[in-house]
Order: sequence, then C-alpha cells, then structure tokens
Amino acid sequence: MGVEELVQRAKAFSVKYGIPLAKNQFEGTVDDPVPPLPYMVYMLPHDTGRGADNLNNLKARDFDLELYTVADDEEREDLAGKMEAEIFQDVEYEMYLAPIPDEECFQTAYEVKGLLTKTKGAKRA
Repeated sequence: MGVEELVQRAKAFSVKYGIPLAKNQFEGTVDDPVPPLPYMVYMLPHDTGRGADNLNNLKARDFDLELYTVADDEEREDLAGKMEAEIFQDVEYEMYLAPIPDEECFQTAYEVKGLLTKTKGAKRA
C-alpha cells in the first residue's frame, strides 16, 4: 500500500459521491470559487528517507485527507464511515474532528503515517 493508491481511492470516492477534492487547498477565484461544503482536501506533508548499510532505499511518506462539512451531524458521520470503509480499510490511521469557527464548518482529518515505498536508483553514501 502506497500513497499513490490512497490518492486514487480518494479520487474515486470523490467521483462516486460527488464531493470535490483538491490537493493542498482549493484556490477560490471569482471565476472558480471554492465549492460548497462538503469537500475534501488531501496533502502529502512529510517524506523520510530510510534504509540500512549506508543506503537509503526506502521512502516513508505521510498522507492526510480532510473532509470539510457544514456540521458535526449524521451526514458527516455517514461520509466519514464511508471514507474509512472505502479509502482507509487496510491502513492504520488517526482521525481528528475539529470545529473551524471562522469558516463555520467542521474538519474531519485522517492521518496515515510512514507508508513505505522502495526508491529507484538509490546510491550508496
């Protein structure tokens, strides 16, 4: 399981349920405003090179997916449950729920840490 597969699952979820998805943030403009809630944002906030014997041949990557909703209600809980079943069913994650008063919405954030992938062309130090 790698970050790329989680991104593809998030994109498929977005299409299936009609929930807009962006990488890092939605850039609202006059011609293309931020979509109405709910929407999702994913981030790849951290990479770490790992290995052994003076050779970094693995990369540990983190994946964050945030769901923004109008309220902490049954609709949010239903969407969160579907996300857990369809995107995160085979990875360990941490989930946080927080109100965002300035934006009048709620954030449900999922964090997956340390997904390992082999690096290509790793060179000895």
